[in-house]
Amino acid sequence: MNGTEKKYHRAFIFTGGVGFCPEKMTLIPDDDDLVIAADSGCSALLQFCERVKKISPHIVLGDMDSFDKKESLENFPNAEFLSFPPEKDDTDTALAVDTALEHGCLEIILVCGLGGRLDHTLAIVYLLEHIRARGAEAFVTDGKNLAYLAKRQNVVKHGGRKYVSLIPLDKTLHGVKMDGFYYPLDAATLERSRFLSISNELRTEGDGHITVEEGTALIVETGD
Repeated sequence: MNGTEKKYHRAFIFTGGVGFCPEKMTLIPDDDDLVIAADSGCSALLQFCERVKKISPHIVLGDMDSFDKKESLENFPNAEFLSFPPEKDDTDTALAVDTALEHGCLEIILVCGLGGRLDHTLAIVYLLEHIRARGAEAFVTDGKNLAYLAKRQNVVKHGGRKYVSLIPLDKTLHGVKMDGFYYPLDAATLERSRFLSISNELRTEGDGHITVEEGTALIVETGD
């Protein structure tokens, strides 16, 4: 990126996935956000435009093996098109993430990206660690679900999705606390091979608070 290109604080990257529910998204692009469509993410973006809000991507990228280049140019005529060969060393979503980071984004929302192929879903989840290592924070959402890496202290807002799960990514989590939930934890140790922090629910009033003293974990907020 040269010094004359605009920098953004937040990016929305539309990628491929199954079961996308754009009308249930709680994170919505603003006019100041960078919008990128990665290959089959063009289809997800079209769904979002039809059901939620008409937006145009700044960038369309990928090898376009899942979405026709001609069709993308017809639907998004003002977008910059970045083409990559199918025999590349990275996924279209990872290339989109690096593009967003190059534009100065400190927050990245990966839209869709869940369901369907398990390998693609896991690749998206572990991409969150790459984004954090590069100094930014990230979320992945298909509308029904919202997933993000836990910090030491986390607040889950009341009135959102019904269930909250804490999933260890490291072998062991230490000092785990979950306050404001039906099933609280107090300084617990959780093992990745078997843990007790799936499908918890917030109490009827107030926010939920999650503490992870040591270890990397994923927080997943999900609906029915």
